[in-house]
Formats: sequence, structure tokens, C-alpha cells
Amino acid sequence: MAVSRALLLRLTLRNGGGERQIETGENRGNLRWAWVLTLGLGGLDWIWADRAGLAFVGWLRPACVLLFLLAVGFIYGYSGRNRRLSDAGNYAALWVAFSASGAVFTYLCATLAMPLRDAEFIAIDAAIGFHWLEWARFIGTHRVFQLPLFIAYATFLPQIVGSILYFAHTEQTARNAEMIWIAMLSLILTTIVSALLPAVGPYVHFYGRPTDDIVVLMSLRAHGAQSFLINSLQGIITLPSFHTVLAIVFIYVHRPPSRSFVPVAILNVLMLIGIPSEGHHYLIDMISGTVVAVGCIAIVRAAMGKESVAPMVASASTVRDAV
Repeated sequence: MAVSRALLLRLTLRNGGGERQIETGENRGNLRWAWVLTLGLGGLDWIWADRAGLAFVGWLRPACVLLFLLAVGFIYGYSGRNRRLSDAGNYAALWVAFSASGAVFTYLCATLAMPLRDAEFIAIDAAIGFHWLEWARFIGTHRVFQLPLFIAYATFLPQIVGSILYFAHTEQTARNAEMIWIAMLSLILTTIVSALLPAVGPYVHFYGRPTDDIVVLMSLRAHGAQSFLINSLQGIITLPSFHTVLAIVFIYVHRPPSRSFVPVAILNVLMLIGIPSEGHHYLIDMISGTVVAVGCIAIVRAAMGKESVAPMVASASTVRDAV
């Protein structure tokens, strides 16, 4: 049976009456089209930034990191010495490139300066029965709850890096492809929605103490010529909550038969609980983030097709023959 052309091959290994499913295989087409989207967004950023009078500086360090990761992906892939390192390098490079272009895109969209919607979001939360001030005060007075929520919320970036390495090491290339595609579509969509429905968030609204990200947001809305260091860009999206999006995506891409599912699910449930207090988000931010995550997951599943989402099943002898 030919398996080299498949994006994913799910192998069923029978051991003592039980089954353990392993995913392997790859499809470079997913990487190529992801790079096309990344470069296209970067081109849009460059044109828009020039017209908006915004400058993004300090590209040397991320460019060096990007080139190093691309070199790792190419050298180990071309030579065939280590497919796992090749996958790790290729997907990590794509994450670095798209994160930079996506972050710049959030800043540019903020210059649209649409009316702030905090009052409406607070009213929606109240209609649901959620009151941010009460929740924040409860968490703040119970350190036994706040500490694990803060730690879980701070694992945003480590989970991205850890997932890339884990899926590359376990040869679950399709999971890496799913993760980057869902994240890319979600970030673009959340950025557009946040530009149309901007907000400063409940912490700033109720306490009147601007955080670093909101200081940046308000300066962008003022339409002045400004310069930003690429390594110091802030997360300025309030609705939909992108932390909510990625928490759901992490749980989804680590789904069974991946052995990482249980710890990842526990960690991201804690992150979801901590998003209102630690991330200064309204409940409606999380609800809209959930809608975005589910919608983008459905789009990627449909686009990748049955071959990647519901792979073939083979016996252990088929594995040996394929190898």
C-alpha cells in the first residue's frame, strides 16, 4: 500500500486486545500555502504601515531566528537525516513569521479607530449574569485560586513551542498543520472583528488605570506617526479573546489518540477560567472567541479533507512494509 503521498496515516497497533493509534506522514502543500498566506499578509502590512505612517523596527533578531529555523528545516529535510527536526524547524519558522505579520496586522487594524464598545459588552455580560468586578474581586481575594490561573494563563507561548516540538517528535505532522492553520485563520478573523468592535477591557474601564497594551491601543487610535519595536508588540485584541481561541485549539489538536490530551486539557481549562481575571476580558470576549475557534476548526477540517482528519487504518505489518 502506498502511503508516502498521504498527509496522515493512522496506524492501529493491537497489543493485548487494546488499540493504540499513531499518526504519521506529511504534506508539504500545507506549508507552502501557509507561507503564501503569511507573505501575503506581510505585504499588506508593509503597504498599510507606509500609508498609516507607522514604522516597525528591530527586525534583525527575529530575522536571524527565522533563518536559523528555516535552515534546520531545509537541511534535515533535504538530507533525510532527521524528519522530526525538519518538521520542528519548518513549523517553528512559520509560527515566527506569521506571528510577526499577524501582530503588525493587529496594530494596523486598530488605526481604524471605531467607537469603543465597553458599555455594550458590560450590558451583554450583565444580561448573561456575569459581573466582571465581582469575579475579579473574588479571584483577587483567594490566592489559592489566583496563582494556578495566573500560571496557566502565562503558558500561552510555551504551549505553542511545546506543541510544535511534541507533534514533530511523535511524527504527528498533521496536528502541526492543523494547529498553524487554525491559528492563522483565527488571528486574522479576531483582528478584523476587534477592529470593528474595539474595547479597552473591563480592568481599564472599571479602574481607570491604563495597562501597557491599552496605552498602545489609544496611541494607535490617535493616528500619529509612530515607531514600534517588533519584539515588544503588545496584544491589543479584546473581543474576541485570542487566548480563548488558542486554549480551545490546544485542546483540539492534542485530542486522542495523542497521549498529551489529558494534561493539555487540564492546563487549558485552567487558562479558560483565568481569562476574565488574568487577561482582563469580558465574558462576551470568551464567548465570541469560542465561536471563532469552533468555526475555524470546522473550516480547517473541511479544507484538509477526510484523508487528514479521518486517516487510513493499517496493521502493524503495514507500518513495517511502508517504512
